[in-house]
Amino acid sequence: MPELEAQIRRATTADAEALASISAALFPLGCPANTKPEDLAEYIRQELTAERFRALLEDDRNVVLAVSISNRLAGYALISRGSAPPHLQVPAELELRKFYIDAAYHGRGVADALMEKVLATVANEREGTLWLSVFSGNERAISFYKKWGFRIAGTQDFLVGADCQQDYLMQRAPSANTKEIHQCK
Repeated sequence: MPELEAQIRRATTADAEALASISAALFPLGCPANTKPEDLAEYIRQELTAERFRALLEDDRNVVLAVSISNRLAGYALISRGSAPPHLQVPAELELRKFYIDAAYHGRGVADALMEKVLATVANEREGTLWLSVFSGNERAISFYKKWGFRIAGTQDFLVGADCQQDYLMQRAPSANTKEIHQCK
């Protein structure tokens, strides 16, 4: 498929509804196939609402980059300032908290264009290390992050509704050891 020209800009509170909508549609695609619909619905209801996105966009510790194709939201990335889990070996203040691309644009250069912008934003913040959390069974995402220099640096539990899932912690800096955190009950 041919690459598409992506327009990437910093999102504003006016984008909150569209960000919530695309998140609700795409989040389940990165979860285990056997995740119960009620657990997905609970997570979406609590975490992926327009109100939640407005709050994120109003907080200067966050940057949301929206990517559009032909004036249609095709995905976004959320970069958040805050401390990484303490068991990561390389300190990191910036987390790539969300990175979603609509499946219709997979393999067409849109994710690469957005990641380039994410890394430029991180460089502008004078941060060398970026970390993220990704479902350990999401091979497509893990492969993409590895292509961009991220390495698995540990694991942690991630709660989707009542379902405790295993995530990899990945960093874009070398880490000597991996550790696990279990916090779901």
